[in-house]
Amino acid sequence: MCGIAGIINKNTSQNNSRELTLMTQSMQNRGPDDEGYMLFTSKPTTYYGIESRVQNTSSIHQSYFKKFKLGFGFRQLKIIDLSNNSHQPMTDQSENFWIVFNGEVYNFKEIKEELKSYGHRFFSASDTEVVLKAYMQWGENCLQKFNGMFAIAIFDKTKNEVFMARDRIGIKPFYYHQNDGQFIFASTQKAIIDSTLYQPEINWEGLWQNFRFSIAQRPNTCFKDIVALEPAHFLKLNLNTNKITKQQYWEIPTNTQDFSLTEKQATELLEENLYKAIELRLVADVPIGTFMSGGIDSTTISVLASKIHPNIKTLTLGFKEYEEYNEVQQASDTAKLHNLNHAINFIETKEILGTLPSIVTAYEEPYHHLSANLYLAKMASENQLKVVLSGLGGDELFGGYDVYNKLSLWENLKSRKKIINLLPNIHPKIHKAKLLSSYKNIGEYYSHYYTTYTDAELKLLFNAININTTNTLEKTFNKNNNIFTDNFEAISFYNLKSYIGSHQMRTLDQFTMNYSIEGRIPLLDHNLIEASFKIPTKYKIKNGVQKSILKEVAKKHIAPSCLNMSKKGLRLPLEHWIKSDLKNIVDESIYNLKNRSLFNKNEIDKILQSNNNMKIWQLVSTELWLKEFFK
Repeated sequence: MCGIAGIINKNTSQNNSRELTLMTQSMQNRGPDDEGYMLFTSKPTTYYGIESRVQNTSSIHQSYFKKFKLGFGFRQLKIIDLSNNSHQPMTDQSENFWIVFNGEVYNFKEIKEELKSYGHRFFSASDTEVVLKAYMQWGENCLQKFNGMFAIAIFDKTKNEVFMARDRIGIKPFYYHQNDGQFIFASTQKAIIDSTLYQPEINWEGLWQNFRFSIAQRPNTCFKDIVALEPAHFLKLNLNTNKITKQQYWEIPTNTQDFSLTEKQATELLEENLYKAIELRLVADVPIGTFMSGGIDSTTISVLASKIHPNIKTLTLGFKEYEEYNEVQQASDTAKLHNLNHAINFIETKEILGTLPSIVTAYEEPYHHLSANLYLAKMASENQLKVVLSGLGGDELFGGYDVYNKLSLWENLKSRKKIINLLPNIHPKIHKAKLLSSYKNIGEYYSHYYTTYTDAELKLLFNAININTTNTLEKTFNKNNNIFTDNFEAISFYNLKSYIGSHQMRTLDQFTMNYSIEGRIPLLDHNLIEASFKIPTKYKIKNGVQKSILKEVAKKHIAPSCLNMSKKGLRLPLEHWIKSDLKNIVDESIYNLKNRSLFNKNEIDKILQSNNNMKIWQLVSTELWLKEFFK
């Protein structure tokens, strides 16, 4: 788990190693354990930085007057192979291949043995060297071998080409900016801004999407000309021609439901893949723990992890002032059942106020809420952990959200649209029924449930722009025209692409890395995802019970109170704080935002009067974002 950065000068070599250093040092929290650089002039040359553990070359500061064609920067959080042999940028024995690698390939030992059979020799115990030599052996097809989360850049001197890739789900970030003369990439958008080679501007389409869907839909960001490499894609940049090619190497396997599976067989398939996914994610040379909210997903993962890794520490957040947000009792019940090494931390409001700047910087874009992941990461750090397992993914794969529960209602209303439209608008329920029935396809229906502001509201709010996002999700994420077995499967597809790929992975990665913690997500193992799409929908929601098949697996391992608890979700009590402890910040931010003339002041006042906390905080976070990144 690390931070990677790079500058590629397309036309002529330039002297910008200082800018590369700024980018790399901007990501110190992503990699506090080591720092390294490689510049390619007539030949590749390595350099060390202020916090490098390997200092057998020149300091990067001595290169500030050197021109180069390509430069790599690297910050390391040591997880696997704690020796200096894992130092990056890493090269092979011939020095024809150079890599910077962020993430983990969990099955690296298995791949390593296969590579040895081809004659490859290894000098380290790291997965980075395995990734590099897998590329040397199989080229771009090496990606098919990897089970993990990763963002990779490899300089292939034999082809004079840079190969860049991102994992299947997009757990690890990869952002880039290019202009006529340069291609710049990094693990964070902030690093690209900190390079001073890019001056931040608002991407209005990205900001509009951010207000509509709570996040700019990747590859879009809220910064003009900063792009996210899509999950399951790779880029190749030819240094001779500057030609860039992009290709998708994996897709979520829709229309693969196996109706021959019995419920027992489907349950066994899920449990087998879940156990394997957890086992793979316990490979590390540092202390490991789990986030355990008290809900089904994270609690089941914690118990199964404890069977493989006895005495693993499990972490739970609680709230002293707001009992309705707590899942502490349910988590504690399971911890007692299995005698888990369980730690509980009760968060206080003053912690939020003290870390609000960190939240804004970590988000890198506006957001309509506050995430608890930052405080879980802080708790992990205080418990001397370096790796934590998260329960993300269960709701998306097995139907845990209201968007699944109301699916049959939308299908029924849509079939009766003509009759419903004849009804007079004498009751709010009739108006809502008309609205739901108006959604023509599953993409429009899905968008309705993930909307903070509608396009009509944004047209009034934004000054001078008007964007239609009715079909944004289909155009962005279903370019391959995937066929869906049913609408439930389609929602899972869009949840993995939009909510997980564009939002959840970004927040989990940014907030855990803010405290130099590596977050791992067993339920988003690609083999488990492929298995879950084979499982018929009828086993996922059964007799009105959501996540039915996952609960079948869970009930063997977790306390009954976890299964019986109504869904709460891991969230912070923003609706309470926005009217009390955060009121001064809200008032000041809204005042400053209205003076920027970016939005219609009258519409801002109407939003404030509506008391819609999500809409209000979206405005507040936008002002905080502008203040942080557009100084």
